[in-house]
Amino acid sequence: MRGIDLQKWDFERKMWSYLRGEWRLGGWWYYYLYALAIKVPLGTWGLGLLALGVGLFGRGYAASWRDELVLLAPAAVVLALVSSQTGFSHHLRYVLPVFPFAFIATSRIARAVELGHWKLVSIGGAALLWSVGSSLGHYPHSLSYFNELAGGPRHGHEHLVDSNIDWGQDLLYLEGWLDGHPEARPLGLGYRLPCIDPCITGIEHTLPPRDAPAPGWYALSVGTIRHRTRDYEYFLHFEPVAMAGYSIYIYHVTLDEANRVRRKLGLPELQDPSASRLTRLRERARE
Repeated sequence: MRGIDLQKWDFERKMWSYLRGEWRLGGWWYYYLYALAIKVPLGTWGLGLLALGVGLFGRGYAASWRDELVLLAPAAVVLALVSSQTGFSHHLRYVLPVFPFAFIATSRIARAVELGHWKLVSIGGAALLWSVGSSLGHYPHSLSYFNELAGGPRHGHEHLVDSNIDWGQDLLYLEGWLDGHPEARPLGLGYRLPCIDPCITGIEHTLPPRDAPAPGWYALSVGTIRHRTRDYEYFLHFEPVAMAGYSIYIYHVTLDEANRVRRKLGLPELQDPSASRLTRLRERARE
């Protein structure tokens, strides 16, 4: 009860929330529906729609209305209850209790084997293989999974952030990448996540420059790049050279690339330090 009360208090006081590039104080009633649409494998969605179709229009697939109600009502209540709490919208995990009921309802498709509806068996099997293949294709980075509708995990941050992508799990992958790439030191690391300090991995780092690009090696979490302060949003103008999982992007910014983005942002260009030293030496030689 204390846990429920604390969660309710969080919703009542409101927090900043992110969806599809937009930040707002509070959330969206359709946030979890949208998140389910892009986080659940499309093959699983196909199985669900197939089960719905045969349950409504097929013979031998539907249970009694009481059994259907007992199965689906809890899922609908959970989804409606969570969606009604618009104090903030952060975590798809709040609707995870919906899945067991949905999976049991979807299992009605298996009756197609007993009934000899082999065309339906083939379609259901293809959808199942698609779901499993899509999920395993991004293992072990399952937390950051997004389906093909969202463009896959590589484009997940364009839709959602927070625990939908990053909960600290890729810091160890970043540490491993740095061990194999000593040229990436010194590293500018931008990482914003409550209760997790990247120093626990032993990664030595400084903070990247705010609001203006500069040459160097940088690693930034998607939550940092998409943070509502927009301090590091300029990194969206660069192409990462590597990734730690799907939640930490690694950049090697050259002077030319930094100046290209600075021009685009209306900022003064940086001078090449070696060229400046050469100019000073020439001036001294003339003297």
